[in-house]
Amino acid sequence: MDRMACVDVPALPLQLLIRRHPDWSNQPVAVLKRDTPHGAILWINETARRSGVLTGMSYAAGLALTSDLRGVEIAPDEITQSIATITELLRRFTPNIEPSDAHPGVFWLDASGLQPLFTSLTAWAGQVQSCLRHSGFKSRIAVGFTRFGTYAAARTGLGTDHRAWNEATVFQDAAAEQDAARQVALSRLDINPDLRDVLGKLGVHTVGAFVNLPAAGVRTRFGTDAHHLHRLASGALSLPLQPQPAVEPLTSHVDLDVPETNVQRLLFLIKRALDPLFTALATRQHALTALELRLRLETRADEPRAEQIEKLRTAEPTLDIRQVLNLLHLRVERQSLPNGVTAITLLVTSVRATRAQLQLFQLQSRRDLRAADRALARIKAEFGEGTVVHVSLTDGHLPEATFTWQPLEHVVRPNPPPVDVRPVIRRLFTRPRRLPSRLRHEPDGWMLRGAQHGHVVQMHGPYVVSGGWWRTIVHREYYFAKTRDNAWSWVYYDRRRRAWFLHGEVE
Repeated sequence: MDRMACVDVPALPLQLLIRRHPDWSNQPVAVLKRDTPHGAILWINETARRSGVLTGMSYAAGLALTSDLRGVEIAPDEITQSIATITELLRRFTPNIEPSDAHPGVFWLDASGLQPLFTSLTAWAGQVQSCLRHSGFKSRIAVGFTRFGTYAAARTGLGTDHRAWNEATVFQDAAAEQDAARQVALSRLDINPDLRDVLGKLGVHTVGAFVNLPAAGVRTRFGTDAHHLHRLASGALSLPLQPQPAVEPLTSHVDLDVPETNVQRLLFLIKRALDPLFTALATRQHALTALELRLRLETRADEPRAEQIEKLRTAEPTLDIRQVLNLLHLRVERQSLPNGVTAITLLVTSVRATRAQLQLFQLQSRRDLRAADRALARIKAEFGEGTVVHVSLTDGHLPEATFTWQPLEHVVRPNPPPVDVRPVIRRLFTRPRRLPSRLRHEPDGWMLRGAQHGHVVQMHGPYVVSGGWWRTIVHREYYFAKTRDNAWSWVYYDRRRRAWFLHGEVE
């Protein structure tokens, strides 16, 4: 029977956070979907779990259980980058690896046919853990026969005992794996928090208790996702390994008609060979981590082949070709090439790129600003001078006075600063719209924007804006209001006018 292993790097985003703040290791810590009081908790450490904090809670609810809880966002691109790094580390031990799409930090490995290379599966699993530990990742590995069984075993007892991090679970038969999986608490699995809470209210706290529920009833009452989980846990559904193919290094080779000794001309040829490689990297959504440059040198017919090899490694994955060329220039310009170079070979090693890296590559594309200006002139000639405008920030006390629209005279190359993605006001009305009166203090029943949106179900605030004695005295109490259709609006109560207004829509 084929063997399968599950490697769990538990709460991978949390591990990345602890790396950043090592002094938080003994404190309750949570990774948030959004850094707001109502942001959902996605991952927690064991200290937070012992305080009663669970995934799916809001940050505010977690703080109510333990005031020392630290909640931080982790950029999705950083998680993606770490998954790619771990995947390449695991390829040292097996060629077939499947990173989980649903659970960041969970990897399934093909553990079949390893006996000629390792003394036992236990020894193999120990080496996998040791490799990850030396790379700064805590992990646990379970070797068994099924996807769910190994996953459940890998999630068992994590963090409760320091020795658990150094132990691997190896099942000798499928029955032992199934028995162990049935004992796992549902709270240890990354399942839908709502499903977990509902099952808990029914007294279903373990995989075994969940499996004992009738399959048809699970589908009817809890939906298709719960039914899929039930089939996996019961053994009715067995999904084979779906390994992620290894990414082959990109190469480029150039034969020179005449031996070249001039460094500047060599760099020009190298850049011309690099351009399509960087385009291919961006197409793959990868970024360069290392570059190997091989220069074949001119030799006589009776001499052995001569080759000069230069290896470069960037500080971080990049799609900035200028950075790589600068490193190559520093490396090549100090080389002596008396016999000349007859061939150039480039070998690129890469990992999956982050969103910011891909945007950098896109911004480096050639833009004809003069052609854009000519198009702008044609539009203004056809439709008027004020047709094309751009926003300009101004100093203003009130939100609607913090920007103005000005005619666009010239097209400029975009150069946006790096910013964190945060919830922002998607649309700010220049003139606030008067709303129907709010008859009750509670949000329930207030038809903020008509029946099609439903009544208000949540309100957060107030955030007071007051003053303006130099023009008009203003006192506004702003709120974020959520309607039944999950749409958020930015509203305020004007205390001087005794009326409610809609000022914007929130994303």
